[in-house]
Amino acid sequence: IPSDIFTFLPFVTTIDLSYNKFSGEIPATFANCTYLNILRLDNNMLSGHIPQELAQLQRIKLISFSNNRLSGPVPLFPPGLVSADDFANNRIKLCGEPLPPCRSSDFPRSFKQGLVVGYVFSVTVTMVILHYIFCSEQKKSGVSSCMSMYCIVVMYYNYVLAMVHILLCWHQQIAAVTERMKSTITFNEVREATDNFSIDNAIGIGEIGIMYEGRLLNRWHLAVKRVLSGSKQFKKKFLLEIRILGKYKHTNIVPLLGFGVEGRERILVYQYMSNGRLSKWLCPLESEVQLKWPQRIKIALGVARGLSWLHHTCDLHVVHLNISSACVLLDKNFEPKISNFGHAKFMNPGPNTMFYACDGKKDVYDFGSLLLELITGKTFKELCGSSNATFNLSGNPSIFYNAIDKFLTGEGFENEVYSLIKVACKCVRPFPDERPTMLEVYNNMIDIWGNDVNSVMVPAHSTCLFLLQLRTKLLRHRRHQRAYSSPQF
Repeated sequence: IPSDIFTFLPFVTTIDLSYNKFSGEIPATFANCTYLNILRLDNNMLSGHIPQELAQLQRIKLISFSNNRLSGPVPLFPPGLVSADDFANNRIKLCGEPLPPCRSSDFPRSFKQGLVVGYVFSVTVTMVILHYIFCSEQKKSGVSSCMSMYCIVVMYYNYVLAMVHILLCWHQQIAAVTERMKSTITFNEVREATDNFSIDNAIGIGEIGIMYEGRLLNRWHLAVKRVLSGSKQFKKKFLLEIRILGKYKHTNIVPLLGFGVEGRERILVYQYMSNGRLSKWLCPLESEVQLKWPQRIKIALGVARGLSWLHHTCDLHVVHLNISSACVLLDKNFEPKISNFGHAKFMNPGPNTMFYACDGKKDVYDFGSLLLELITGKTFKELCGSSNATFNLSGNPSIFYNAIDKFLTGEGFENEVYSLIKVACKCVRPFPDERPTMLEVYNNMIDIWGNDVNSVMVPAHSTCLFLLQLRTKLLRHRRHQRAYSSPQF
């Protein structure tokens, strides 16, 4: 299977390569197909390990590896995504959830060979030493060589039994430790990943702690927030982050991988976002890369989608109350992730709808400010300068026309920029009941820009073209394999 498949199928949602005779390993680059919903690789002759990176596919709904020659541990997919049937009938056993735990037999051959060599060497040395001892004793005491050899055999037998017992226990312990390492991250591992929270690994300072970049031994890239030990308010925000991010998973909410408490230490472990905070992209230096208009629209739609989901879709409605460009993180594809839920509140619609509506409209106002920052490159406070400006802008969007980011002018997107300014001005109206809801804002943006970027459906003729390119690429790859000696395993 070509390793660069994602480069010519960037928006593919379904890959079905089942019932072919593909051999070799599964490319880890499948994880770069960020829009992938279905991946079927069953009924082939694929070998090697299943790449752990596939567990990072956030939109995957169905995945199958049955009837291959795969081995080793199964990636840590989200609960309920896969079953044992998805890995059935692999010639070499797979292990780990949802299959039986990994055992010592699942270790690489080099590990077992080293174990056998060490064992044989130790037994041989012991036999030589025992033989020398008994020969010396025989000369002193005159014990017959037969009796001497008998004692050597008995001691050797007991020695072998003891060694076998030790090795079996050792194997079980190693297997148990390996199984735990696949599903948990210890505090010491986080400490090592961040070089003991070195200042060189610090990537930001927030309200409740310092954010560090780290990389585990298995190459997982992490962002670790070390919460400052202080008042009860810090602890409250720490628990709030766990409660919200631990419960709710969404494309546009930063993924919380875990948390830890050890003594006075409190840490939150997130998936690392390689493009950092949105705020750094809106105030770049002249020599730095600038955000293009399509990227800004993608970010605006993503944040609107995330807030709309929090306000209207999840079972306990959540209001963020602190939306800004500093709270929006960008992954490698510039997909926005809402973070920093330390000020958030749970609000159920019901008897207290007035309070819920007020808090919800605060997020709408902050989102409007974020839109204006995306358009102008300046914060809302810099644009307004006074409360009068804040009052007047809602009725006069032309105030911002002269403030549009110079990197957006002359690019042919003027009409779209003006449309987004009108959306933003509705959000920042001075009276909360005059502002739209986040769902209305999101639907308004979809009406202007068409389908949401995360649910883009490729036109039928483009799909045929993509499939034709894929077929050509696969056939070329297969001919290339036949031209050489044997497939690479």
